[in-house]
Amino acid sequence: MNERKKRWAVGVLAGFLAILSLCAGTVRVIDPFFHYRDPNPDAEVWFDERYQNAGLLRSQSYETVLMGTSLAANYRPFWFDVFYDTSTVKVTFPNGGFHEFTQALDYAFEKQNVKRVIFGLDPNILARPAADAPDQLPDYLYDDDPWNDGRYLLNKDVLIRSAYTVWKKARGQTQALQDAFLWDGTLYFSRKLALASYQRPEIAAKPFPADAFSHDCDENLAVVKSWVEGHPDTQFVFFFSPYSILYWDKMQRLGETDAMFALLRRTAEELLPYENVDLQCFLTDTDVITDLDNYADHIHVAGRVTYAMAQAMPSGEYRLTEENYRQRLDALHEFVVNYDYEKIFA
Repeated sequence: MNERKKRWAVGVLAGFLAILSLCAGTVRVIDPFFHYRDPNPDAEVWFDERYQNAGLLRSQSYETVLMGTSLAANYRPFWFDVFYDTSTVKVTFPNGGFHEFTQALDYAFEKQNVKRVIFGLDPNILARPAADAPDQLPDYLYDDDPWNDGRYLLNKDVLIRSAYTVWKKARGQTQALQDAFLWDGTLYFSRKLALASYQRPEIAAKPFPADAFSHDCDENLAVVKSWVEGHPDTQFVFFFSPYSILYWDKMQRLGETDAMFALLRRTAEELLPYENVDLQCFLTDTDVITDLDNYADHIHVAGRVTYAMAQAMPSGEYRLTEENYRQRLDALHEFVVNYDYEKIFA
């Protein structure tokens, strides 16, 4: 009887190990997060930036890192290859937090000689408390420690993603690397859609104090400055995305306009003294921000606009300097404070 139990236990253990080996082998071969293989530049299945970008940072050859939230996702890396005469990898995290960006940047600097970082410095994330920012990067993918690969190879969710990858490839539903995580082809940009997705807030009883975002902005800027100071030989190109006039309607009605402009001025004051910083402000393009046909909602802008912004970056057309930032931000403040928002909704 004991012998039969022993054989049964050994059989169960062997079966369990065989299943684990099969799962690990399947993940190892398909490798949906590019942990062991280079992605096919012409045909891959893209579905999760936080998990797949680690593989891109490890496998690609690049001098420039394009990074930001979903507002930076609608830029194609090869645009910057051309406009800056460089090689570019795009690493974006929807609603990303500064801790996540720091972890990814550290890994990029570890893997390559990064000469330039182009970063979408969204006012929204600068104003967000650090405690509210997501921190969802899988640590075991953003390092080269083989001892934690079991968390990848024996991961149920990764196994499901492997099956999903095989299914999508069998149906020919793949994208080129240049189109990875791009949403320009899946959304329709129009005034009608922008207005339909915008929930106009009620007017606040009183405005926020001008320093309402100061503490959180300074805490987030301290992280940004640590990048700049830690890599003095790397050029950092920070840019404010062209939020639409609906965004400023929202700020006006919530009473946050003066606080947001204080944040923008504070950012310029803190970053512009660095020699390796280039700060560009697309918020000031009033032709773009007032044309709601450029938008899918109050902040996400069409690819034709992101292309024009990328093309303009090297020329410095939108560059803020210590000499001009007050004038340019004051002019934008005057514009948004006096804009006739009711005509949008008439």
